[in-house]
Amino acid sequence: VDIHDRRPVVLTPDLAREWLDPATPKERAEQMVLHQGERAEAFEWFKVDTAVGNVRNKGPGLIQPAP
Repeated sequence: VDIHDRRPVVLTPDLAREWLDPATPKERAEQMVLHQGERAEAFEWFKVDTAVGNVRNKGPGLIQPAP
């Protein structure tokens, strides 16, 4: 199970350029984001407060790991 269903896709610079190219076919773009993005294991994950999920909340406390 992935960490979150809305986790951003992280592509290498070359793949990102290809993905952004208007000439890239839709099928190829889908294949890149589904199979060639960085895996969740490539990141260090931290539990955060639920306040992070509200765009109205601001402040340095939002980047602190939850206890």
